[in-house]
Amino acid sequence: MGKFRRVFRRLPDPRAANARHDLLEVLIIAMAATLCGAETCSDMAEFGQAKEGLLRLFLRLEHGIPSHDTFSRLFRLLRPQAFEVAFRRFMAAFAKANRLKLTGVVAIDGKALRGAFERGQRNEPLHMVNVWAVEARLCLAQHKAPGRNETAGALEVLSLLSLKGCILTADALHCHRAMAATVLEQGGDYVLAIKANRGPLFKAVVGQFARSGNRQSA
Repeated sequence: MGKFRRVFRRLPDPRAANARHDLLEVLIIAMAATLCGAETCSDMAEFGQAKEGLLRLFLRLEHGIPSHDTFSRLFRLLRPQAFEVAFRRFMAAFAKANRLKLTGVVAIDGKALRGAFERGQRNEPLHMVNVWAVEARLCLAQHKAPGRNETAGALEVLSLLSLKGCILTADALHCHRAMAATVLEQGGDYVLAIKANRGPLFKAVVGQFARSGNRQSA
């Protein structure tokens, strides 16, 4: 609990000063519930009630288990950027404690979340960009693509990460100068797919391989 508090201590509590439930206790219950398959705030509250005895071994729970309304209100008020920074610190500490290697191959990809849309905009589902550490099997970051623009979302999320010792892989959508420059600026290297629709660049790559000739692998 002490390590968790150190990681999240700088996360601002957006609730009123008279909030009944401790911010970190609510976050711990929510995280544990999510790891056990919870998908909604009601699931988190039900998890807390079912595991209250276990949770009281390391949480005070002065006012009992938070209700689903408490979880919902907190996550609606939390600033996403501030929580993302705190959560990245948590994941880095988790990886270090478990000796997980966050270098090597890192894959970036975007996905539309099925069923995630605003009322009246069913044809525009939420689009997320994920950064995945292959060897550690750990998600390093997840970022909403602005205007469902995966390219812009990828550049934004990579600008927040250190890629020292990493080789970033991405599909042909991300084969452009801005992506290459961003990866290099963050200390990494890259392997980007390329398709024939890239025109001159594709021809230049094909020509380079043709001039290199056939090579035998060791």
